[in-house]
Amino acid sequence: MTDRVENLEGLTKFVAQVDLRGVVAQECHAVRHSGEAPARAEVSLDTELSHRPNSVDYRFTLKCQALTEEDSAVADISVVLLTSFTFSGDEAEESVYQDFGANVAIMTAYPYLRQNVHDLAARIGLINFTLGLLKQPNRAQGFSIIATATPQ
Repeated sequence: MTDRVENLEGLTKFVAQVDLRGVVAQECHAVRHSGEAPARAEVSLDTELSHRPNSVDYRFTLKCQALTEEDSAVADISVVLLTSFTFSGDEAEESVYQDFGANVAIMTAYPYLRQNVHDLAARIGLINFTLGLLKQPNRAQGFSIIATATPQ
């Protein structure tokens, strides 16, 4: 998904009809590979959507690899989160569902993704490991997430 809005009028109408039904963490996984402190992190975020009459779900899969300055793996963390929305009115065009996911649903899900990564990192001994704010510096590339880590 990208953050470009193909149908702004359709998206605006759809947002007015939508309610959040729930946010569920479907999978949380963390593994520590070494005792070294991470110097940086590589983060990816994939989005899938499914819709049926009067509801649309977005599944966000965030994967984070903590690395040393020499690019050795310190830890791998992944979180899969489902956001579910209900809406009244007519079904929307596919582009509206995609625009909603890229511009609204992700903003709903990201705090939960970020908190889960932080909690998982703490459980495996990566103290103060926190993802940065959601950034979109190059709209042509879709989502870009800046990750930061404070060594122990």
